[in-house]
Amino acid sequence: MDIQSLLNTSKAPEAAGGTRKKDLSELNQEDFMTLMLQQLKAQDPFKPTDNTQFIAQMAQLSTVTGISEMKNSLTDMIDTLRGSQMLSASSLVGREVLVDSDSLTIDASSPDLVGEINLEKGADSVNIEIRNAAGVVVKRLSAEDQMAGPLVFAWDGKDEGGAQVAAGTYTITATATRNGQSEALTTSLRAPVTGVSLPADGSGAKLQVQGLGTLGLNDIKEVG
Repeated sequence: MDIQSLLNTSKAPEAAGGTRKKDLSELNQEDFMTLMLQQLKAQDPFKPTDNTQFIAQMAQLSTVTGISEMKNSLTDMIDTLRGSQMLSASSLVGREVLVDSDSLTIDASSPDLVGEINLEKGADSVNIEIRNAAGVVVKRLSAEDQMAGPLVFAWDGKDEGGAQVAAGTYTITATATRNGQSEALTTSLRAPVTGVSLPADGSGAKLQVQGLGTLGLNDIKEVG
């Protein structure tokens, strides 16, 4: 009788008593030792367990033990890495980060917007439009004869008439014009980190960025 047979024969009383049955893959080192001792007690003295079979079962026990130890080591390592990531992310609180985004939520305490466009090629002109939640353009910005490289732009939160816009989410679109042809551009926005959290689902540290919401560390292009 092998360990699997002993496991199968033990299922009936466990089921009757309402105890949860263990699958072979769930057995730990203590379970294996108990089953192997029961196997030795239950074996036919005239037909003892074959040495090869016994050694194979011992190897199976070593494998399960090794996997369990490796799992524990990996869990400890992941916990350490998450703690280190949380510590590193906490150092970003209060600092400004640059993130690829085409929208920003502003309020009375943070009416300004600072962004950046990376021009891969020079442009005759770069035009930026800022729209409110209804899609209405509230502000236009432009720059002429731009060389390749970063182009920084800013908005003070006021519309074309000089009035402060209402709090809400605003969308930024940018286009470059070259020889009469227009090309859509990717915008990046700069904002301060206001907090850090470590999700319970085991994922990496998250940053709360003012006006941009919750972001991962991989979303950060630059730290100011």
